[in-house]
Amino acid sequence: MLRIARLFLPLLSLIALLMARPALADDGFLEPDAAFKFSARMVDGHTLSVSFQIADGYYMYRERFKFSANGAKLGALSIPAGTVHFDETFQKNVETYRKSVTMTMPVEADGPFTLTAIGQGCSDKGLCYAPQEYKASLVGSGSVPLPGASAGAPANAGGSQATARAAVPIQAAT
Repeated sequence: MLRIARLFLPLLSLIALLMARPALADDGFLEPDAAFKFSARMVDGHTLSVSFQIADGYYMYRERFKFSANGAKLGALSIPAGTVHFDETFQKNVETYRKSVTMTMPVEADGPFTLTAIGQGCSDKGLCYAPQEYKASLVGSGSVPLPGASAGAPANAGGSQATARAAVPIQAAT
């Protein structure tokens, strides 16, 4: 009997894990890739544009955006002002985006590179998703001096500039 239990316990665990995945949909929550649709493109050979289309009833945090690149150097991130409100989860004022947000940054790349973006958002119904990682393969066309580029540190949208009310350059790098 113990031998049968040992055989079925891993199987039951696997079934439980597989059944847990649809719980988001059962509760009316979207999967993260549907709630926060990521896209990235080169505006020109030296400028990168990153966009998130955010589903109704969802929002993303400014300070949770982070960027890095393999095969390129990223310059200073420019991100529009969001809406500041007090967040009960973090017990502080945070800047958020609804519907969509588009950010740009200069990039120094002579050929293909991989952009890695990290973002985090929540549902108005109370579910906050773990930070999500997104990747895009892009192609730059040469190098230009990047003001504000700093090697070795990822670009992010947090920090003391998080409550700025206009597009603000934020340090970015590979």
